[in-house]
Amino acid sequence: MRKTITKILATTLGFAPLMVFAQSCPKWGPYLTAQFSDNTATADLLMDDVMIPANGNTQYTYTCAIQFGLGKSGGYCGLQNNNPTGEMVRPLNNIFSVWDYPNKIQIEAIYKDQQTFIGGFGNEGTGLHSHADFGWIPGSWYTQVVRRWYNGGDRTEVGYFIYDHRKKQWRHYVTFAVPEADAKLKPGISSFLENFADNTKHSRISYYKSYWMLTSDGNWEKPDTLMADAGEGYWNAEEYQKDGIKLTSCGPENIKRNKIEFPVTSSDRRPDNIESVHIYDLGAYYDKQKKQVYVNWSIDQANAPQLSYEVALYDNRVGEGDPLAIAKGTDPDLRSVLLNVDRLSTEAKTYFVILKLKDIFNQKGEEKVFALHDMKP
Repeated sequence: MRKTITKILATTLGFAPLMVFAQSCPKWGPYLTAQFSDNTATADLLMDDVMIPANGNTQYTYTCAIQFGLGKSGGYCGLQNNNPTGEMVRPLNNIFSVWDYPNKIQIEAIYKDQQTFIGGFGNEGTGLHSHADFGWIPGSWYTQVVRRWYNGGDRTEVGYFIYDHRKKQWRHYVTFAVPEADAKLKPGISSFLENFADNTKHSRISYYKSYWMLTSDGNWEKPDTLMADAGEGYWNAEEYQKDGIKLTSCGPENIKRNKIEFPVTSSDRRPDNIESVHIYDLGAYYDKQKKQVYVNWSIDQANAPQLSYEVALYDNRVGEGDPLAIAKGTDPDLRSVLLNVDRLSTEAKTYFVILKLKDIFNQKGEEKVFALHDMKP
């Protein structure tokens, strides 16, 4: 009788049973694909910008900025929160990894930032992994760049660079050498927002914009369309500015949503944060016993990173005629060279070291000249 009265009262007063929705995440994705009009062009560089807002930053989240194809394999890079709880137990990190190649020859790490860790990975394929706990900040934008180059032989080098918009600085985190001659980046960029170990399925948010491809012919291409998709479960995609998307993954309901496409309406013809490489300082001295000129330089981190260099020694300031010695190559991190020379008369005349740099965006920086002569006491 008591149960019957309670049921009648609840119905009379308009109370509804309490509905509790479990958090739901999509079975896969959400993925974002930047679709370019020319899907046959190969590329030397891929880039985009990512930002994780404070209200969308949660444990065990990977914001993949660029998933790329490189020759017969490929890889991915982006920002990760690898903390087991909502507290920041360790600084927030980046990831750059490349899957093994069909020939099973080991991928090599030929450069790493002092903060970068290198190791293998498994589970979703195998390959070489890197990460750096550089402490990205929620709410700040980070430009992600994947750049390949070829120095001859049977392998290709691929580097990972980030521009920190808060610090206004570029940083080179790692370079891998992959076992394929002159491997090109494939057209198209994929991104995704992953919950890789959060059983409580917290909601997570990432912003993506400014997708660009620098083709092997040296042309800048931006996508025509950004397409978002995911499996069954809570997710959403919203247009952001004229060339971006806000992705949300995991939420209070289980839904089925079709692909969502957004046209890229930006009129930009090239990225807006790529000021050409700038030589900050240049110096040299002549070792008379070894008959070598030691040259060293530094670059401004606010400008685009170095890709290649040319150092030449002349007997005139304007670089007319054949150089007395020259060294050149492709290496983003080289900052010094030795020039082998015949005996120089530095006590009687002045020689000139001329440095020319090209950056990862194929831009030539302003050359710098250093006058080499005996110093007077």
